[in-house]
Amino acid sequence: MEKSIENIWKEGFESEAKLSSPVISNLYKKKSKLVIQQINSKSKKDNLSLIPVALIIFGILAFMGEMIIGIYAVILITTLFFVNKEMLKDLETVDTKDNTYSYLLNYKNQVKKIMKYSTWIAGFGLPLAILPAYWMFFEDSKIMAKFNTLHLGMEILIVMGLALLLSAIAILGYRLSTQVVYGSLLEKLENTIEDMEELMET
Repeated sequence: MEKSIENIWKEGFESEAKLSSPVISNLYKKKSKLVIQQINSKSKKDNLSLIPVALIIFGILAFMGEMIIGIYAVILITTLFFVNKEMLKDLETVDTKDNTYSYLLNYKNQVKKIMKYSTWIAGFGLPLAILPAYWMFFEDSKIMAKFNTLHLGMEILIVMGLALLLSAIAILGYRLSTQVVYGSLLEKLENTIEDMEELMET
């Protein structure tokens, strides 16, 4: 990662004739480097925070006597951790052979790709994973007993409605958390790219 970041800012601007001013080059080199490093640092810390979350949830469920659901939750969250880790590796594989502007543009596109994929996980993956946990939690309860007396069509409608509700909540939660954690940094990245484009047009 160091090689990809350092090389692009040491060599990238040398190939940009329209950004040839040493002062401007140095300004955007420092600004871009800071933004990229902050995004990478926050994304890694954000993903690592899933580990203590998994342990806390397991502890709470185990205390409630729901050991199986606790283990299930740990498996789900740990899987999400490794999926995120693999996606974040894509940021390190962004091609650094082009100039700095192209690198930043490719980096932004890769971030958007990760966010789009994460939205799909939140919207479809989490409801599919959480519904079985609900079933295990309410098994042998009065709620489940009453549910089993319903017509099959009504049961399907309830499950689908619950899945849609969970999907909406998960997507909204993901987008809000992303805006809170990364909003200002992504805006800085976008502004840096726009500034460079304006300078290249003049």
